[in-house]
Amino acid sequence: MIDKLFSKLSKKFTCPYCYAEHCITECGLRCSYNVIGQPDKKCKFDIKKYDDTDGTRDWIPLANKKKCLDCKEATQHIFCPIYKDKEIPIEFLSMKSLPIALLGAKASGKSNYIGVLVNEIRKTMTGPFNCSLSLVCSQESKKAYDQYYYKPLFIEGYTASATTGAVIVPPMIFPLRFMNDKKKIVNMTALTFYDTAGENLDDDKVMQQFNRYITNAKGIILLLDPLQVPVIRKKLTANGFTDLPAENTEINIVLSRIYKLISDMKKVKDISIPLALVFTKIDVLEQYNILPPDSCLKTESEHVNCGSFVKYDFENTNIQMKDLIENWLDDELIRMIDHFKYHSFFGVTALGGSPIGDKIDKNGIQPRRVLDPLLWLLAENKYIKTTKK
Repeated sequence: MIDKLFSKLSKKFTCPYCYAEHCITECGLRCSYNVIGQPDKKCKFDIKKYDDTDGTRDWIPLANKKKCLDCKEATQHIFCPIYKDKEIPIEFLSMKSLPIALLGAKASGKSNYIGVLVNEIRKTMTGPFNCSLSLVCSQESKKAYDQYYYKPLFIEGYTASATTGAVIVPPMIFPLRFMNDKKKIVNMTALTFYDTAGENLDDDKVMQQFNRYITNAKGIILLLDPLQVPVIRKKLTANGFTDLPAENTEINIVLSRIYKLISDMKKVKDISIPLALVFTKIDVLEQYNILPPDSCLKTESEHVNCGSFVKYDFENTNIQMKDLIENWLDDELIRMIDHFKYHSFFGVTALGGSPIGDKIDKNGIQPRRVLDPLLWLLAENKYIKTTKK
């Protein structure tokens, strides 16, 4: 398969680990005949085992890559040139890619959101949008999702553990395939999600090391914890809510660091990457009367019911969210948001109710509007159709 994909070595693809575009000659290459530990396998080109000093063991030298890629006897393995121990699944090399940077400050509910979002794509989105999400393309992704998200949330009934800092978290990489009425694949994309620790957004130097993929993303989902907004904290306390989290990084600082990182790297003032600003935990705001009585956030959106991205529903939500945000956030943050040329506001609840400690409510997980930010990015990139009503 790989020899057909790369008969032209200059073909570009988006790496699901570093989010940058590469051609095959820039990537690491190993093959099953060229691996230490298999002395009985002899390369027909007599290419010797290659081992350098920077951790890229057994990478085949550039001068030999064309021969190796044309070989039909061995199995080739391609590796990210940045994260050199990460193997790129072969089918991703021929896909269009929609790399999404999913970010949020500490305790914004990011891990719960990712866990529920992937499940909602598989259980709720696939039928109405005639698509399928595969978890088996990357065993690393499937193992991470099952262990850290699906098992605690949907089997054990506990919240997903917060991602810890000081480590490079491997992305979860899932192919999303769209089909026609005859079940023939007509479009597909590689969805990649990083569950980056909130602490990594608290320091500019750490941002450079851990979040370089942000600048190459085709969309950003930024989760904002409304329980960190001073105005909301005061109202919740006055209305009897007693479980406020400790205060952490202010939202405007997080967003300013993201903006600075992208603008410095791309040498631009205004950012063209679509930005979804997502307020989490709206169930708390509803329960303690922070939302207006007629707020659309109290009900599910229309997109899934219609099998399309409903522009009227989206615009109505966006207007209501803007009205709330003008009262919630300061002018400095609003000006920062305006530097993103394409931005929209969303309100979601991943769990549907406040957990007691780390134990999910006895009624189980009842997500609301979790798919909306992703559907917006898919619509913006023409993967799903948009209807007016």
